[in-house]
Amino acid sequence: MKILYGIQCTGNGHITRSIAIIEELQKYARVDVLVSGLNHEVSLPFPVKYRCEGLSYFFGKNGGFDIWRTLLRNNPFRFLREIKEIPAHLYDIVISDFEPISAWSARRDWVYSIGISNQAALREIVVLKPNVFSPFSKLIIEYFCPVFKRYGLHYNKLNDNLFFPPIRQDILKATVSNDGHYVVYLPFFSAKKIIKALKVICRKTQWHVFSNDIKEAYILENISVNPILDSKFVKSLASCAGVLCSASFSTTSEALFLGKKLMVIPMKSQYEQQCNAFSLGNAGVGVVKSLKTKQLKKIGEWVVSNDYPQLALVNETEQLVRTIVTDYVEYINQQAIQKPSYS
Repeated sequence: MKILYGIQCTGNGHITRSIAIIEELQKYARVDVLVSGLNHEVSLPFPVKYRCEGLSYFFGKNGGFDIWRTLLRNNPFRFLREIKEIPAHLYDIVISDFEPISAWSARRDWVYSIGISNQAALREIVVLKPNVFSPFSKLIIEYFCPVFKRYGLHYNKLNDNLFFPPIRQDILKATVSNDGHYVVYLPFFSAKKIIKALKVICRKTQWHVFSNDIKEAYILENISVNPILDSKFVKSLASCAGVLCSASFSTTSEALFLGKKLMVIPMKSQYEQQCNAFSLGNAGVGVVKSLKTKQLKKIGEWVVSNDYPQLALVNETEQLVRTIVTDYVEYINQQAIQKPSYS
């Protein structure tokens, strides 16, 4: 069996969870990897068959998107050309972690395709969403990656179509401790803005800041500022007292799996993160809107508190992959001739 696995490389989260899934899939099939996107720091531990630019959004430095950079760096004609160039017909299954080129190529060639993502979970009625006006984001979730079957990743297993997030081996093998420091990972804020805010909060607290606009590590009083080096990040995450991060799915999932105290700042105008923050807030995770002065008091109160999330995540990667393979075999047995209908 041959599988094409498409990874969206806007941010690092899609990569880290895809690593865990691909490693498990390789027990059943040959897996070729396609990556698209221009905004990530984490590398893949296996060869990449197809590299595409695809469609990406870029982080700003003040809590939201860099709109102009996003518009200038994306080319819809290149995107259509890349879809045309991918030979999806050579594969039995195409899997997309919210990666559009692999998904649309599979649709073009009528190949059995699967979507595995947090976005897929947001299509489920049982997953509660915040009452926010975001029609464009909802259209993206509905139509960005058309696939035959979806498996949603979520913090709560609310039905049989939802799975706990895959956890990569680095996190599974990490030695968990509490050295007293706090990890900060907010890729849509500049390091300068983060440091300015942290200087106001609990001056005796040790902070480990990880930022994608830092090339070399340095220490400023009680704040250690680091570039995104995966091994160092995992070590700091496993040994910290708590995590202050965006409401991205992978970082929050890893913090919860390690049993860490957690507070999130959802990215402005990013519907998925707004939904994640809503779910996390309902489970006892601290949520603040920004790094503005009136929000810093809440962060300081969270640091000295002993409030832990009411969520316990289980690693379901093996079960997820077994379900994918079983569903595909059932599809082949029952609908060998019938072509899939996309949604």
